Amino acid sequence: MEITEYKNIYDNEETHFFYVTTNYLIISLISKYSSGKKLKILDAGCGTGLLAKQLQKLGEVTAVDISPEAVKLAKKRGVMVNQASVLKLPFYANSFDVLVSVDVITHKSIINDLIPLKEFYRVLKPGGILILRVSANSWLHMIHDKHVHMNHRYNKDELFHKLKKVKFRVLKLSFVNGVLLPPMIFRFFLEKIFSPNFTSSAIATVNTNVNKLLTKMLIYESKLILQYDIPFGIGLVAVAKKPLKENPVTRTP
Repeated sequence: MEITEYKNIYDNEETHFFYVTTNYLIISLISKYSSGKKLKILDAGCGTGLLAKQLQKLGEVTAVDISPEAVKLAKKRGVMVNQASVLKLPFYANSFDVLVSVDVITHKSIINDLIPLKEFYRVLKPGGILILRVSANSWLHMIHDKHVHMNHRYNKDELFHKLKKVKFRVLKLSFVNGVLLPPMIFRFFLEKIFSPNFTSSAIATVNTNVNKLLTKMLIYESKLILQYDIPFGIGLVAVAKKPLKENPVTRTP
């Protein structure tokens, strides 16, 4: 993404409804689908590190990000982070109980998304859980996508089949942020009409009352997602499990 976007995210993610509710959902899904009191967790593509910081209450957290700026800001939060790519994770096979990756494999630098998915599978322990969030709806490309260097939005069936191809067992696959889809569609058509020749971020300071309202609505939606799969939204969240029995992988860093 544009380097200025990291500081923008760092300044907004503790209060912005999108990050507050995304992190709530991720942590809730880990609590529901993972057992054990001291989990070994990897945040693959941690950005500026707030989620990784919050995950520390669930266990021992390691994080990676390819951006030096993201690594610097994540360290400022007190996160144990390495600069590394999800295309080649610097960890032994069968190292983690949980792997979280939020809006990472959609980046334009990832030509073949099966490569990071295979890496996620490799470093998870047998029985380990992947929590994966991606942007949804292949037709909904916007200025924000260009600004954060995202070149792909997933359809639900596409993501399901790619996870299965890597041999994950898909436990949950739901749209997320359904509340945000109507305003996103409205903004999408505005961009089509006016065709701005610049990129910009959708993450900005939001009116306090609007931010509180959207936070409440999306927290409620997250609680629904814990029980059901919702049928529409601007993103997808998958919970996938590495089978307990598999052929051993000998690759090392």
